[in-house]
Amino acid sequence: MSKIKKVLFYCAGNTCRSPFAEAFANWLKNSKYNEELKDVEFDSAGLYHYYETAQPGTVNYLNSRGIDISNFKTKRIDYQLLDKQDLILGFEQKHHINKLKRKFKNLNNLNNKVFLLLEYAGEKDDLDIEDPFYLHQNEYNKILERIEKGVLKIIKKIIGINKAE
Repeated sequence: MSKIKKVLFYCAGNTCRSPFAEAFANWLKNSKYNEELKDVEFDSAGLYHYYETAQPGTVNYLNSRGIDISNFKTKRIDYQLLDKQDLILGFEQKHHINKLKRKFKNLNNLNNKVFLLLEYAGEKDDLDIEDPFYLHQNEYNKILERIEKGVLKIIKKIIGINKAE
């Protein structure tokens, strides 16, 4: 596998899971893995456009970790954004992976760079991460904790892949 320089996290609306994953990955890049990830860019987007900013549950959780995303603005996936990515990570097989592959089926090499976050992280079971949108903050946090663990694993995998090149 060639070096991974651009990683896109995506979910339905780019308001809960994907902005969290992007913010957490960038925080890891800027704190613990600055040298190892200096050439890697993390981004996020949604299949649809519902809101302009991240949901309060995501903002609250990140704030509790000392991570500020007050400048975050949602965006929608398009061909140009997908084409320039080396790795594209979604959170649900049916609602993210399958829809993306159908909607952008004409994009070259898409099947080789789209994965579920937890699948790419090496997990074997319970790979879908549900949308926390309507959940109470405690349940919302549990979902973000699963994403946090997955992001940490993929970061370490990316570092390994990029060192091998």
